[in-house]
Amino acid sequence: MRAAVLLLSLLLTSSAVAGEVVIPAVYRGNGANGSVWRSEIAVANLTPSPAFPTRADATLYRDGLEPISIPLLLDQHENLLVDDVVWNWFGVEGGGGLVRITWEGETTRISARARIYNVTATGQFGQEAPALPLSELKLDNYLVGVSGMNGNRTNVGVSNPHDAPVKIWIELFDTSGLSRGAFATIIPARGWRQFNDIFEAFQAGPLHPAVVRVLAIEAPVYAYASVVRADTGDATFIIPSK
Repeated sequence: MRAAVLLLSLLLTSSAVAGEVVIPAVYRGNGANGSVWRSEIAVANLTPSPAFPTRADATLYRDGLEPISIPLLLDQHENLLVDDVVWNWFGVEGGGGLVRITWEGETTRISARARIYNVTATGQFGQEAPALPLSELKLDNYLVGVSGMNGNRTNVGVSNPHDAPVKIWIELFDTSGLSRGAFATIIPARGWRQFNDIFEAFQAGPLHPAVVRVLAIEAPVYAYASVVRADTGDATFIIPSK
């Protein structure tokens, strides 16, 4: 009975957020070339000595829609791996967005990651998307080794975990370091934008290799690139160089 009362109290009580990590995107739906995309999330409580189960919340943000939150109670070293998480956690049949995992307790340590994968007749081909704390997000982001040739296409994504819009500048550099074009856009509050086949946004056409710069003006963002094989849907996830 005491455990049940504690569980109910934790689920109903709203407390200030002490920490958070950001997963830039999860997605459920169809992609290019007949690909079918799903996502999983792994989360673990790595707090050294919690006195009680740790309360955490996983929240999915989608443009123009109310966020969906899932409460979690995690004992010390307890971990979860949820497949097809957009449906199984959030009840969303199609679409995606960024996920924030937030928690209470100044000494709490939560680790998480996502895997976004293509489901095929011969198996799965996926890419890991690590959850990053806000302190590791950057204003100036360089995505190195992207490609639009040799059977590859590159998607560039930007997630804004903040409660206000962020202006960004996206620029492409070829192998010689020459700028081949740029454009500005705005990422809405708690928003996610993915620019599929990024080379189509520039007059330069596809390059191999290239560097994409994502410069945020007001606040740091989570920028990434996904280099996807056209034949299998196998993908490589690229985060900014340190």
